[in-house]
Amino acid sequence: MTNTIIDIDNIDNHVDDEIAACLNLKNPQSFFLFAGAGSGKTRSLVKALCHIRLNLGRELRLHNKRVAVVTYTRKARDEIISRIQYDPLFEVSTIHAFAWSIIQGFNQDIREWLRENLTLEIAELEQKEAKGRKGTKASAERLADIESKSRRLSRLDSVSSFVYNPDGENRGKGSLNHADVLKMTGAFVRGKKVLQRILRDGFPFILIDESQDTNKNIIDGMFAFQAENKGAVALGLFGDMMQRIYADGVADLGLNLPSDWATPKKKLNFRCPKRVITLLNKIREATDKQQQVPKSTAIEGTIRMFVLPANMENKPLAELDIANKMAALSGDRDWAVPEEIKSLILEHKMAARRLGFLEMFAPLYGFEPFRTGLRDGSLPCVTFFATRVAPLVKAKDDRFALMRIVNKFSPLMSSEALKGTEDQKTHLKKLEDAVKSLLKLFADDSAPTFLEVLQEIHKTHLFGIPDVLRPALAGG
Repeated sequence: MTNTIIDIDNIDNHVDDEIAACLNLKNPQSFFLFAGAGSGKTRSLVKALCHIRLNLGRELRLHNKRVAVVTYTRKARDEIISRIQYDPLFEVSTIHAFAWSIIQGFNQDIREWLRENLTLEIAELEQKEAKGRKGTKASAERLADIESKSRRLSRLDSVSSFVYNPDGENRGKGSLNHADVLKMTGAFVRGKKVLQRILRDGFPFILIDESQDTNKNIIDGMFAFQAENKGAVALGLFGDMMQRIYADGVADLGLNLPSDWATPKKKLNFRCPKRVITLLNKIREATDKQQQVPKSTAIEGTIRMFVLPANMENKPLAELDIANKMAALSGDRDWAVPEEIKSLILEHKMAARRLGFLEMFAPLYGFEPFRTGLRDGSLPCVTFFATRVAPLVKAKDDRFALMRIVNKFSPLMSSEALKGTEDQKTHLKKLEDAVKSLLKLFADDSAPTFLEVLQEIHKTHLFGIPDVLRPALAGG
């Protein structure tokens, strides 16, 4: 019996050995690791990095080479960096930071890609405008979009160096947005031999965590890059397609892989009770048929499904009643303690409805190009309100906090604006009036629309308005 327990709990030991065998400088082999929920995917990634450091670190450092580790979130990046003890042998970065590290400095190539892309987008908008009805809100928005893109196109030749912040907003003449960086990185990695050579010589191993959610442009580019550099580079993908959240990844990643790729699989689920794993396996039977097994000490667990009408009133009360029933069914009194319960909301629109921002979420989510940015918090038309307006309203009674926000974000406080005025006292009074005018919209618990807020900011020039929001002003 003891041997059986040992065998079950060590069922995946060979997987880390398989990955280690792929990480060979003389004969690197690409791989896709299937790692389902609770299987210790991050543990295997960190073990792979430790193997590299112990067995290949000296040679890599001697030849000024590093290992690229691409994560989906900053939190995951920071966790991995901590677990490898901040070793500079590994360049651990988010997908956006990794993409920018590849193309940064290729200013002429970036300029020409933008010129071609903007020209195409403008032509498409002009074609829609020619077919559409004049004088409508949609027409006004198209014309404003054409004007914005044309202005950006006309400025390209005056930009000597393009800039990009992977972790924040990107505004200004030479700034690139998140979507453009991902698209052009994919295109450059596929088509530019010089860039391929730089990437190959710098990173013999590129490991991508949560690969099921990694942007399609990057994944396609990496596959093309690896195919062109077999024997010199190994691409390692860690993921599980059933845990895919974002739609801009590769839908069938893991299927139809090149025949020379390794495909290790982890079967042990460290996290879940036995009955939960049985349910997960049943669900997967209809898709990839991957099966997991529980660890030897896993409890049996209790599963019940409660189905409620979508339009029922007072859902929190119904959920409280369900929690009390689960406490009685499972014998686990923590079900009766709200702070001990974790709620998983599986659908973004459901979360928006429950948390009270559906009217904002639904229109943006309905536009496919906005979906990923809306979900990961990088969409400029949302971050504008989240980083400027919301903090300002929250700090309405704190004069010092208001000034910090205005100093940081308002063009009225820029050195150019202050130098350009002879009467600074009048200028600062104008700034104060602009803040008061905006806050007045929220007085007495009022809830102005986004458009009303935007129009007020446009009128006073309190904040610079992103190009993506200017069509809304035209349509208003």
